[in-house]
Amino acid sequence: MVKNKRIQFLASLLEGYDTVIDIGSDHGYVLREAFEQKFIKQAIASDLRSAPLERAMITLQNYPVTFVQSDGFLAVKEPYQAAVISGMGAYLIADIMKYAPMLDALYILQPNDKPAYLREKMMDLGYQIVDEYVIHDRFYYVVILYRYGKEILSPEDIILGPKLKDKKEALTYYQRRIFIIDQIQHKAPSTTDKKLNEELEILLKQTAKLKAKE
Repeated sequence: MVKNKRIQFLASLLEGYDTVIDIGSDHGYVLREAFEQKFIKQAIASDLRSAPLERAMITLQNYPVTFVQSDGFLAVKEPYQAAVISGMGAYLIADIMKYAPMLDALYILQPNDKPAYLREKMMDLGYQIVDEYVIHDRFYYVVILYRYGKEILSPEDIILGPKLKDKKEALTYYQRRIFIIDQIQHKAPSTTDKKLNEELEILLKQTAKLKAKE
């Protein structure tokens, strides 16, 4: 089985939750890692398409897993204590979370892009951030943990992450984002993007704060 830091970390966040669901489970690697480490007791693997669900069935054939072909949560009837949605774009994850049925569950979200967008939309949906992490495994991955509850995020919190911004490991992630913005602006210097400039200013201020703590 393919193992990487991202999969291992996502699995570790499931420790202590007896029943979990993986939305868009694909090969089922996160759930298998969680079972192998004895973090969970049973699981639900869900995917929109039959082909990835069949791959997950092969990966998880020796474990107590219920397989559901579903568009997000729509066909899921079984209860769960924690949910993982990973490896998708932020727009898709936000759309999926509109129909999350278990308001008392922990939601572990790992978007492949635009974490700021996801933070804003999850706030609008009535969720609050429990914790945030950044994992470097060839690419930088932001992992955000949510529970249902009201939260008001400032523009800085939406961009930086309220739980992530003061963590030491956030520094290199922010520096990478600054580099990307610089590259975008270098390639199109005649295009002034107000949002990008605002993001850049916030990132520069926070990286200075984090460097000062070193």
